[in-house]
This record gives sequence, structure tokens and C-alpha cells, in this order.
Amino acid sequence: MRAVPVSAPLTRLARRLPENLKLGTSSWSFSGWNGIVYAGSYKTPIIARHGLAAYAQHPLLTGVGLDRTFYDPIGKDELAEYAAVVPEGFRFVCKAFTALTTDPESARAARSEIEPAFLDASLASNKVIPPLVEAFGPKLGAVLFQFSPLGAANVRAPQAFVDRLGGFLNSLPKGVDYAIELRNPEILGASYEAMLKSTGATHCANVHPRMPPVDQQVTGSGSTPRVLRWMLHPTQDYASAAVKYAPFDRLVDPDLTNRERIVKLILEALKLKRDIHVVAANNAEGSAVLTVIEIAKAVADAHQADASSLPKP
Repeated sequence: MRAVPVSAPLTRLARRLPENLKLGTSSWSFSGWNGIVYAGSYKTPIIARHGLAAYAQHPLLTGVGLDRTFYDPIGKDELAEYAAVVPEGFRFVCKAFTALTTDPESARAARSEIEPAFLDASLASNKVIPPLVEAFGPKLGAVLFQFSPLGAANVRAPQAFVDRLGGFLNSLPKGVDYAIELRNPEILGASYEAMLKSTGATHCANVHPRMPPVDQQVTGSGSTPRVLRWMLHPTQDYASAAVKYAPFDRLVDPDLTNRERIVKLILEALKLKRDIHVVAANNAEGSAVLTVIEIAKAVADAHQADASSLPKP
């Protein structure tokens, strides 16, 4: 597959961004990106199989959310094929297998054909994490545990869930960045943040109608997220957004409020000299790639302004 020729303005914009900021989208398999990312009229199955190398040639797309691993673990050989076609500085944010994060008493468990293995550290440590580490090496930006809405028992006893989650994280292989994404605001708070700090994990700040504003989900000292995901426009659900925004080739509903919040969090992370991974979905504003471009512009301008305000040596 061929990539769209890199434009000079986007190349200049990419050069204004810090190297520790990794921007990307949630998957790359969208035929509506023909003419934006892909130089051709490719169908979605072809893009899914062969499009990553072209995607990674875009100067602003320095990372990607790997969603396939959420539905079923992928073998290290197939993962290694992904790693081989992207440059050294590229990073993958890989969703962990959904069985690990599906509460057996939740609505998702009731309707899913996947047998829950809720917070099963043995499964995670032996079958889920090792293939990602072996295949991606330094290109593994983070392993993301995305929790679907929890069952009533865990919502009523958030401390018990936080304690169990902490034990799970402490049992996982070391040297990997783990991120936690929630759909239950009841879990948030000082105890949750203390658990993250003690385990070395990070909260994945996410824009989702079920959650508080993305910049208010964690507030304690040192809790600035290292992973941000912009998933869904606040006025939409997934089904309606997919219909309204397809084929994902333009910004249908620009969300300036959440864009400003995300840029704020990015700048806070950059000031701490830490890596920050940002993943945007088509359902955020209409086209994830165009959302990334707007975020990049805002970050570059603000970062440059901050740098110019520092006293000269």
C-alpha cells in the first residue's frame, strides 16, 4: 500500500512536537482515510492487513491503539509483523484481553460469548503480556486494561475492587507500563490514585460520556496520566456516531472543550518530562486523523509559547 505524500506543513508541525509525545488513532483500518493517510482507493480489509506501514509514514502518527488484542490475544509472530513495519520511535498502546477486565456480574459478561477471567493475573502474566513484550520490545508504549462497566457488587464496594486491582497489577511482569481505563466514576478518588502510585500503573484519562471530564478524573500530586484516549463525542453513543461520522474523512462535530482539556493534560505531562501516549477515535469528532492534527497544532503552539517564556541562560 502507498501512503499519501507527506506535506511540508505537516512535516514542519511534527518537528515542533516533543519526541516523548506519541499521537495516534484507535486502529488504522478505515477506507475513509484514503486521500488523508492512504494514496489509493483501498478497501477496509486491505487496509487492515497492509495499511500499518503506510499509516506510520504520516509524520504526526507516531503511535496507534491496537484494539484487536482486546477481543482475542494475538500470537507474537503476528504482533512482530506489526512491529517490523513501523519506525523505531513508534509506539503501540495495546488493549489487554477483555476476559481480564469483564466483571462476571456485569451486563457485558451476560451478553458476551467470552468467558470472563476477571483480574486473572496468571492468564495475564503467562499468555497476554509476554507476546506483547516479546514482539514489540521498546515499541510497546503501554498495555491498556479497559474495564467495561462493572457489576453492582464492585460499584457498591469500590475499595474492594481497588484492592483487588492493586494485587493484580503487582502480580504482573515488571518493566511494562500498565494503564487502567474505567467506565465507573465511583472507583475514582484518593484510594484509587494511591494504588496506581504504589503499583507504578497510570490512569488512562478518557473522554467518554460515562466518565467525568477528562482533566478531572485524577487530581492528586504526581497523578498526571501517561495515556489519554478520546473515544466518543459527548452527544453521541457508539452506534449513532458510527452512522453520523462515516466514512470518517472530516470533522463533523468539533469538540473544542475536550480538545482544550486534552491539550492541557498533554502539556502537564510534557513538563514532567514523561512519555505521553494520546489515542483518538473517529467517534470523537468524526475523523481521528484530523483530530490528531488539531491536537498537534494546539500542543505545538502552546509548547512553543511555554518555551519562549522561560528565562534565557
